[in-house]
Amino acid sequence: MKKHQFCTFRIAGQLFGVNILHVKEINAKTDFTPVRHAPKEVKGYVNIRGRIHLIFDLRLLLGFESRQFTDDKNRLVLFKPEVGESFGVLVDSVGDVVEVDESLLEQGLGTDPGFGEENLPELRESICKLENELLVVLNAHNFLRRIKIR
Repeated sequence: MKKHQFCTFRIAGQLFGVNILHVKEINAKTDFTPVRHAPKEVKGYVNIRGRIHLIFDLRLLLGFESRQFTDDKNRLVLFKPEVGESFGVLVDSVGDVVEVDESLLEQGLGTDPGFGEENLPELRESICKLENELLVVLNAHNFLRRIKIR
């Protein structure tokens, strides 16, 4: 049986994940340079080891309320170049790497009334029922497309 690994994180208490193969690194840096006239989902630019990354507020991309990030648990999830050129997302906190059997990934589910209804269909790849909660698997390739649509 084929297994998939996901880098997990929390947004507004919900568990989300992305394919671990798309993640370049997790970083604790949260001081951003604002981008004038950018869409509200763009948090700003951040310089990490001499490389500039555009950072999105994943809370806003998923349809949640934005919030001040002062918590020491906030992290940046930075993606590899094949996902999109030098970008990452700001998450509330990072969880473990979760490995699941491919047979447990459910596709084509309707929106869940609890969170992010308007954006989830284009960002969600699948849902997996874990032992104690649902893992919503997101397609990181669509994060950039979501910003360009508006």
